[in-house]
Amino acid sequence: MNFIQINVFLNVSETLNLSKTAKNLHMTQPAVTKNIQQLESELAIKLFNRGKKGVSLTNEGLYFYQHMSDIMSNIEQLIVQIKSHNFLSSIRLGYTNTPFEELFLPKILEQVSTREPNLKIVLKNFNLNAGIDDIISHRFDLILTTSGNVAGNPAITFDSLFDSKFVALVTKSSALANRSHLDINDLSDTDIILFNPRQSPPAIDRLQRELSIHIKKGRETTADTVAILITLIKGKQGVGILPSFVVDRTDSEIIAIPLDYSAKITYGIAYLTDNDHEELHGLLDIIKEIVNSGAVLI
Repeated sequence: MNFIQINVFLNVSETLNLSKTAKNLHMTQPAVTKNIQQLESELAIKLFNRGKKGVSLTNEGLYFYQHMSDIMSNIEQLIVQIKSHNFLSSIRLGYTNTPFEELFLPKILEQVSTREPNLKIVLKNFNLNAGIDDIISHRFDLILTTSGNVAGNPAITFDSLFDSKFVALVTKSSALANRSHLDINDLSDTDIILFNPRQSPPAIDRLQRELSIHIKKGRETTADTVAILITLIKGKQGVGILPSFVVDRTDSEIIAIPLDYSAKITYGIAYLTDNDHEELHGLLDIIKEIVNSGAVLI
């Protein structure tokens, strides 16, 4: 087992897409596959399930990812600190790499560099369903997530940043593309691409269960990641439903149509209630200021 194999494994675990990992790591796809196979052989366990729609983590793979991600994060921090001889305070921030976060996080990092020069922000992807465990186990100091993922635990505080409505995603050639809005009944005779319920926030899961009641049997497809869902939509495999903040507004191939659905999904910051570190609360203030200023469109 070596660092290359581990880095490939961690990246595939986060993208669930071999070609995307190959692009991220500047490798060929066969090289990515070979590294995963070698790692599985050395560990004598299966880390990924392979299928036509991509890969997904096995239970053993998820366990290995959660622990190895922590180890690698600590190693990376240690190397940076030793090289710079600068032992700064650091905050581990978990995120899920939505298009909104891709616009939002650089602004946060820029403000932190200006206002808190002795604070280092360590960014790491996290699994939505592991949000509570990740905070309680101190894997992350705070995470950007939805309220439903951390609800009902008094040890965790959730600060709301904004509410987001749902949109239906279609291609420009779709018969629905010219609609100004849609409701669930409009989708009853349409192929629907659902987000994997094991990885989706509770609010999305509730909406999808309601959709399933109206959709004709056999017209549902499931996607494990947002990237796969978008790919299926572009391939004209159906209509996808997502919160508006997850949608890449610069993608000219996809049209987002507001969905007439009363429930909203609340996005915000979660952290341990008893975490009274000054640096963390300074970062919380910066995040809220940027969102409230309208510097990033939601």
